[in-house]
Amino acid sequence: MAKSGRPSDRLNPKTVNQFERSGQSVFGNLYNNGAIPCKLSHGSVTHRLTWSQPPESISYDPLLVHIAEGLKEKQHPYIFIAREAFIELCDLPESRDKVLPLLSRLVPPIKSAMISTDRAVVEGTFRAVLALSNSVKAHLNPHLKTLLAPFPKWLGNAATKDLVISVLHQLEENGGKEAYTQIKKKIPTYISIY
Repeated sequence: MAKSGRPSDRLNPKTVNQFERSGQSVFGNLYNNGAIPCKLSHGSVTHRLTWSQPPESISYDPLLVHIAEGLKEKQHPYIFIAREAFIELCDLPESRDKVLPLLSRLVPPIKSAMISTDRAVVEGTFRAVLALSNSVKAHLNPHLKTLLAPFPKWLGNAATKDLVISVLHQLEENGGKEAYTQIKKKIPTYISIY
């Protein structure tokens, strides 16, 4: 095994060189080129995002779609930035009006991330689905058939079962009876929160 030039390379082998011009997705390349208006701020215990402009003033089209594509990233810092940026943008009070026109473009990359074999990617994507559902509520119902396809696989996994159930409960709460009907079609053993 060849020695690396820096001690930090041995301590954090999954970290990518953000100055390289390659990523696993469009998101990785855009982040490297400075097109994603946030950066990772390292803290002593936790990390957070620092936005180059107030998130409320950012246009979501096509930024949120690119961030959704980044949900399938597996390398630091992309993995953290994509997940946190998606959740932070969806959690903003005025996000609903900005997210609604993009729903049909957000669903395919989210589903693609959910069919990953990497549990960390899938868990981050479930949290993104939760934030998306909280943002757009029942407007997500027409897309549930597509989004719910990978859920049964992860519902059977003991490590992800509780997270999947909490996401399903939130989808039902936000989407009402129509969401419950679609969930029940995909997951016959699902028990309603009502």
